[in-house]
Amino acid sequence: MHTPTHTLTHTLPKPFTIQPLRPSDLANAAPAHKDWLWHGYLAPAKLTAFISPPKSGKTTLASRLFSRMADGGQFAGLSVAPARVLVVSEESVSDWDARCRQLAIGPNVQFVCRPFQGARPTDAQWFALIAELEALHAREPFDLLVIDALATLLPGYAETCAPKLLDCLLPIQALANQGPAVWLLHHPTKKKQGDGQAARGTGALAGFVDIVMEMRCVCRARSKDRRRRICAYSRYVETPRQLVVELTADGKDYTVPTENVGPPRLQACVEVDHVLSHAHEKLTVEGILEWWPDTSKTPDRSTLSRCLNRGMREGQILRTGVGHSGDPYRYWLPGREPLLFPGYGAPADEIDAWKARCSAEARERLLGKLGT
Repeated sequence: MHTPTHTLTHTLPKPFTIQPLRPSDLANAAPAHKDWLWHGYLAPAKLTAFISPPKSGKTTLASRLFSRMADGGQFAGLSVAPARVLVVSEESVSDWDARCRQLAIGPNVQFVCRPFQGARPTDAQWFALIAELEALHAREPFDLLVIDALATLLPGYAETCAPKLLDCLLPIQALANQGPAVWLLHHPTKKKQGDGQAARGTGALAGFVDIVMEMRCVCRARSKDRRRRICAYSRYVETPRQLVVELTADGKDYTVPTENVGPPRLQACVEVDHVLSHAHEKLTVEGILEWWPDTSKTPDRSTLSRCLNRGMREGQILRTGVGHSGDPYRYWLPGREPLLFPGYGAPADEIDAWKARCSAEARERLLGKLGT
């Protein structure tokens, strides 16, 4: 039987062209640099994911930031630019009306509340929403688009299916390319995850966005402590790796507690603090015992584990891993991340920068001992 010669061409994708760029071409092809909207966290044309447990303060923090964006200034110790904000929210009109009255949120902020009337949208409805936002931006440009919360507004199963989630995020990225920053508020998984992987559902979200912010309570969520710790993972050196903020007593602003500037000191065990404050990698229990000071009696594993757990409860020690032989717990001090080895797979320039930071720390310690 003769097979038509044109049959194969019907299965091929439509042709497209590519235009490779040399280093000298990149500056002309890239958009002009713009200042941060919230320094280190929100930038024009970039996507930021904000991960935090439900009812732990995501919307509380965001709404205070919106209020500050009316005129710009400082928020949580970082500079804020004046900005026009569009919020797509799962919350009701009455909830946002109460916040606007309390915080004097001005006309620089607009709201789209429950666009799908409390139901999960279809794929077509989701893409229609993004198209409407794009058209609105063309008519009345906004500087920041906020989606709060992402999971409740996505089509069914998109949160747990990487290809579908990427299909939903790509048009948001296309909208961001037109100028606005995009802030995606999201919930964390219940499982223990590694650094920068706290987002619920598929891990595609963390890989897709430019900046990941993970916020948790400094103390237990049920306590009255108003402090929150934000750990961030970013493509940009301006992003703070860690920031501790505290909601003021009147609930209208966030401050940076002075006692939390720099790595917190562990009071439960000064020897553990000494080991971790000198470490250049995240240490297992065995690693901590290996570097235990000779001037102090080495504790048994159970005593050391209790000390580490107490430090974690108090927010003075961080931990990664799942606790079995293939992925043991590893511990480090908050704020010490820039001095921890980035891994053998890291680019050479990143490893060189890490070595330079470690050398600078060693010089500072030596000068301190010499009393200069």
